Amino acid sequence: MPEFLPLVSSTRATVICNPVSGTRDVRALLPNALEALRACGWQVDLQTTTQRGDAGRLAAQARDQGQHVVLAAGGDGTLNEIANALALSEVALGVLPSGTANVWARQIGLPIPTVLRPDGLIEAARLMSRAIVRPIDLGRAADRYFMLWSGIGLDAHVTASIEPRPPWLKRLGMVGYALRAFGIALQYRGTRMVVIIDGQRIKCRALMVLISNIRLYGGFVVAAPNAILDDGLLDVYLVKGNSFVEATHSFVNVLLGRTSRDPQIVSRRGRHISIAARRKCPVHVDAEPFGRTPISIEVVPKALRVLIPAGAPASLFSNQA
Repeated sequence: MPEFLPLVSSTRATVICNPVSGTRDVRALLPNALEALRACGWQVDLQTTTQRGDAGRLAAQARDQGQHVVLAAGGDGTLNEIANALALSEVALGVLPSGTANVWARQIGLPIPTVLRPDGLIEAARLMSRAIVRPIDLGRAADRYFMLWSGIGLDAHVTASIEPRPPWLKRLGMVGYALRAFGIALQYRGTRMVVIIDGQRIKCRALMVLISNIRLYGGFVVAAPNAILDDGLLDVYLVKGNSFVEATHSFVNVLLGRTSRDPQIVSRRGRHISIAARRKCPVHVDAEPFGRTPISIEVVPKALRVLIPAGAPASLFSNQA
């Protein structure tokens, strides 16, 4: 069941800012957002990252200091670090979206700050101050948790080839990422894979496997339309094929929500997934490179408490009360 936060006058929160995420310097947008939280009675402490790993370290400090909430002022990579620090704890994770894709924020219906919506971060802060706390599942690849998805093969190869992005590419946002990704994807080739989902074995030549905890992929594509955040299951999509050009039809079907009618896409749901490949394939978790196959992935039910705004789709949860 969802929970309400403590009385606003007693909510203690740490905001962890990643100043290099996204296309704009979030530090210029944060002061008014923090004032909006304080106006609602929150006690807010601001911390800023300077290098990879800082977000997780600062979140662990906030957890150990008894904070009620940690808010990520950054992108989905920052969220991943913080989620790993807060997993299986009583501290709730919220977001002030300021990354490039902001997939999690879009999934739960938060406004995204843009040139046309300069007050988006203030609106998001106000929604966070009135949010409820819900437990959600996490995926776990080896010793790393993920909130959104893990990818094996093509998209992980693209991620490993692009990240970390230089500042000029970040300034181009999703358009720059997509153009760079397309050029890399054209060169990728599939390989023979063995995918085992809750004991069921699938053998084929495949381009990629997507293991998703949420519905959105890449910010706008509804790749897993039936995913539920707290049902104890992960949604698995195996895209067969040898080349990106060959599988273009399948990717169009993903964009159009027609995966169930495509024989080149195998969709399953499961708790335990293992992937091995003839040619070792790259792996990512929440769009962060994470080694190569073989890999075992499992769901950890209701492992993370998150702030969910009132306008989030109720269908994201198994208990819609």
